Amino acid sequence: MVATADPVSLAAEREIGSIAARTVQFVVAPPSELSALVRTVYPDEGKLRHEIPPLTLEAKGGPHILVVDDDASMRLLMRTMLETADFRVSEASDGPEALELLAGSDPFALVTLDLQMKEMHGLEVLQRIRSRVATASLPVVVATGSEDPAIEMQLFEAGADDFVVKPVDAPRFLLRIQAVLRRRSANPLAGLS
Repeated sequence: MVATADPVSLAAEREIGSIAARTVQFVVAPPSELSALVRTVYPDEGKLRHEIPPLTLEAKGGPHILVVDDDASMRLLMRTMLETADFRVSEASDGPEALELLAGSDPFALVTLDLQMKEMHGLEVLQRIRSRVATASLPVVVATGSEDPAIEMQLFEAGADDFVVKPVDAPRFLLRIQAVLRRRSANPLAGLS
């Protein structure tokens, strides 16, 4: 049995099943239920070393972050990590939806932006964010599956504040988000020309 907060694709299910050489059952559960599921499968393991903090559905009071990714499971993963750290989170499944939300009246403290999206490439979304007066200084952290230094340079030249490489490591991701927000609060006019 695999307990996950991230829905697994059918291809991944088949691959894990072939590696395990047996049928594997996947259970998608909210993070608050994962500890209980693990204890059910491994009752003799005793207390888990790292408890999964409960995720409440009530609105968080922290900075408001927009997560932009065309992969629903990646949005769920990032939302879960951010909400666990007391951020308020909104989601957009593509670039046009993100730009529409950013043009609305609800202010955002930061945007996490997928680079490889089908509807509109993340680099184009970033350029549009930087071209609007209202969002020119909005912190943007780009998520990419590439570790190519040329892409890193291209992102910073286009105005990204930071980037993370997928698959996203939760502690590192949260530290980068907090560092970008801390830098921006120390210099609120950064990014404005």
